[in-house]
Amino acid sequence: MGSVSNGQSGQGLGNRVFLDKIDKLRELNISKDVPLPQMVVVGDQSSGKSSVLESLTGFQFPRAATLCTRHATEIVCRREHTESVVVSIIPHNPSPEREKLVRGFRRSTDKIASDDFPKIFEDAAKVMGIKLSETDGDEGSAFSLDVLKVEISGPHADHLTVIDVPGMFETVTPGVTTESDIDLVKNMVRRYIEERRTIILAVVPCIVDIANQKILRLAAEVDPDGKRTLGVLTKPDLCIENATKAVVCDLVNGKRRDLHLGYCVVKNLGADDVSGNMHSRNQQEQALFGQAPWNTLPSDRVGVAALQTRIGHLLQDRTRAEFPLVQSDIMASLKKNKKLLAGMGESRSTTDQQRAYLGKVASDFATLKNYGLDAYYTRHDFFDDYEMRLITRVRTINEAFALVMHEKGHSMEFDDDSAGGDGSGLDEPDESDLAADRSLLYGDKVELKIPKLGEGDLGDIVSDPYWCAEPKRGDMLQHIQELYLNSRGYEMGTFSSEMLSRTFKEQGSKWRGITLAHVSNAMLIVHQFIHRALEECCPDPTVREELWGYLLYGHDGASGQKGHEGLLKRYRRAMDNAEFLLSVEFQERAITHDPRFDEQLNKLKLGGGGNKKASSEDPSNDNQPAKEEPEQGPSSSLEDTTRGIHVLLQSYYGIARSRFIDVVCQQAIDYFLLRAKNGPLEVLSDKVVLNMSAEQLDVIAGEDLAVKEERERLAKQVESLTQALKILRS
Repeated sequence: MGSVSNGQSGQGLGNRVFLDKIDKLRELNISKDVPLPQMVVVGDQSSGKSSVLESLTGFQFPRAATLCTRHATEIVCRREHTESVVVSIIPHNPSPEREKLVRGFRRSTDKIASDDFPKIFEDAAKVMGIKLSETDGDEGSAFSLDVLKVEISGPHADHLTVIDVPGMFETVTPGVTTESDIDLVKNMVRRYIEERRTIILAVVPCIVDIANQKILRLAAEVDPDGKRTLGVLTKPDLCIENATKAVVCDLVNGKRRDLHLGYCVVKNLGADDVSGNMHSRNQQEQALFGQAPWNTLPSDRVGVAALQTRIGHLLQDRTRAEFPLVQSDIMASLKKNKKLLAGMGESRSTTDQQRAYLGKVASDFATLKNYGLDAYYTRHDFFDDYEMRLITRVRTINEAFALVMHEKGHSMEFDDDSAGGDGSGLDEPDESDLAADRSLLYGDKVELKIPKLGEGDLGDIVSDPYWCAEPKRGDMLQHIQELYLNSRGYEMGTFSSEMLSRTFKEQGSKWRGITLAHVSNAMLIVHQFIHRALEECCPDPTVREELWGYLLYGHDGASGQKGHEGLLKRYRRAMDNAEFLLSVEFQERAITHDPRFDEQLNKLKLGGGGNKKASSEDPSNDNQPAKEEPEQGPSSSLEDTTRGIHVLLQSYYGIARSRFIDVVCQQAIDYFLLRAKNGPLEVLSDKVVLNMSAEQLDVIAGEDLAVKEERERLAKQVESLTQALKILRS
């Protein structure tokens, strides 16, 4: 066993503790999440890489089938009182079944020079799925991403951990390697050396054009400043030409500064020396470097012993410097993985687990719904977004709806009505404006954007956007007179009740468009709230998508099983109620028992209602005194009848308008959209989840194989990172 020089041992016990902890972290396989300080030996095939490793570790790898070149090998050397070698496998992203097989592989011997190693390495290759020969057919592959770990202990060993990766190659060997294997090995090498905490030991033979070596070009790509790449020049004994020797000497002497860590030169074990005798190798190396021009090189750059000391210092210095950062990265990775695992919720493999998961979602949803209805906005940060303040937004548009109905809901201004516009109306928006903004219904009465979310889902239920024009201004009495003359019968000195219904329908012809657009707007606000609340309460996008479909369309239920009514049917009830209220208001008979209307009617009967003073008393604003009008001369029967119709229409319209506004807001919106037990906001509750069948629960909340595997992976990673923190803090 080759020993490390006293310089390395002199680094102290503290450094040894750091290195031991890093080795334990590597055993936990956390390096995929957190890069660890390490040394990786890289080189092209036939570069002498295996010989360098043997010289550094004193362990002779099996050469018969070159199995150690088919996978990464982690070699850990420790100074112990007794000799032993333990061979195990660190799996790369294994399935649960394969991990048990791979983790279960462990072979050991108490002799460093044992004849059992070829068989041990062959058994390990089989477990890693490596094709050992052409006779294996299509079974197995040429390379494996698993890592073979070789732990070497002995009284002459000092602490050293290096990782050997397969040598890069460009020529396919029929029956053994393929074009894809070339890329696989290159990517494997790159993956190891691109980590910022990795020291690259780049092995290059002296007998090639060093400037064009692929491994040095690859190292330069990941380490452009050359601050963590140490060049190792091999096979100096094969240099014949003085020019080649001069190039090697220049590199070792630092005349070519492409690598900050510089170059060392070592002699390989002879190609014909199968004994692996390290004493013989050391003697040959000393003899070679005692000759010119090698004897002119600095002693700390020549020979295996010098290389051992240098890499020992490099590895210890990097480990000590990176140790606090490793701990910080592990803590950050642990926090991230815990958050991801928590985001997946509890396992949902069984019906009970699925019901419990959806029950929690339903409970959280009900809490947000109640807060939204009661305006308890400070109780959850969900309501920091104003658009989620449900009852406030609904009240805002209800008040705007009432204002629009009062100011612009009538087709024509009454003869004595000073409200309204100038008769010209507003510029009518084009169709693109209507499609883009449903809030145009309210004009400048409310600064509120109606959400477009839900228009696709509710396209068959919500009405088109509506723009309410200003009432027309003109001679209302003349208009009523024309209507009367075109529809009168044989009435004597009075008019038919049909006349009031007819003029009321005409005066309220905009109610339908205003009302259906308003109920649609409220529906879209409720729909957006439900959708966003579900996003808040159900973090799993797959479950949320399935649950949303169930809530939107409902489920009819199998024989003997209660179905579930979806949102579409619940919204439809609100719209049907609005249609019903409209049909009641505009039925053939105008009906009211409001005493204000009776008062106007009695004035007409007594002959006091046919003048302008009586007609100016609007029952929707009955606190205002009647306007005093100048005395008029004698009027005709037709004029009196016309004024009488005007007075009663104005009185009835005001009463009906106030009544209608209230019932629309109270019934269609507050009851059918917000409060009803079978309304949209009750679409998800504990009761709904309890009534779901096992099949429905599995469809909505069941986990597929990919989710289960991801949960297991995260749980395993959290466990490994937790153990890693314990190791670092011990």
